[in-house]
Amino acid sequence: MSDERALPVLAEADEWIVVAKPPRMIVHRNEHHRRADACLQRVRDQVGAHVYPIHRLDFQASGCLIFAKERSWAGPLQEALRNGEKTYLAFVRGFYKNEDPVRIDKPMKDDNGYLKDAASVVEYIGRSHEPRCSLLRVRPETGRFHQVRRHVRDLYHPCIGDSEHGDSKINRWWRENTVANRLGLHCFRIELTLPNKQPFSVTCPLFEDQYSLFQTLPWWDEALKQEPKMAESPLALPPPEEPEEEPTEE
Repeated sequence: MSDERALPVLAEADEWIVVAKPPRMIVHRNEHHRRADACLQRVRDQVGAHVYPIHRLDFQASGCLIFAKERSWAGPLQEALRNGEKTYLAFVRGFYKNEDPVRIDKPMKDDNGYLKDAASVVEYIGRSHEPRCSLLRVRPETGRFHQVRRHVRDLYHPCIGDSEHGDSKINRWWRENTVANRLGLHCFRIELTLPNKQPFSVTCPLFEDQYSLFQTLPWWDEALKQEPKMAESPLALPPPEEPEEEPTEE
């Protein structure tokens, strides 16, 4: 496939590949988006073979995304990720006041409506009163649907740009006055032990939209002291695709 359409490769081996998922791209097609531009199809075309998604990221979120190149590695990689650690950067509304890490343990319903344990550790790495916003480092200990978004909301600091769990008035202000026009959530780092027992760590640079905004905010230098890799050259946003046709209901 053309370099223009290829997703940035963060790390790769014979059995797996980690790419940088751009915002506004689904991980894989589904019954509601049968012809959508999707990470799975792009990565498949890049490597020239079937690939298997190990986890998901929200449509408007960005960051590290792992695929197995071999079916036999999909299950072991999912287990390795469950036992590993994901670190998200959550750009949220308000001045986050907690000085120490906070562990929030609030069960969430799964796809079948059953309550499941859900826990995340949240800490700030940057915050300001003007504009009132913070950058949080969130480490989910479980992998529930919208877990990070819902847990920061439960701390009264929803992600900026979150249309489902956030504040529509605040979101509108950021859209109209800055370049913050999507969900403020980025899967920044993944650390795990691979099925072959090798330790592995990968970090995804910010995309250019968040990088250009964050470096103008008062807390940028403070945040870089804790996460200096945020200063790496930002990733370009992919060119927009033609809107997919809505599937016809039969």
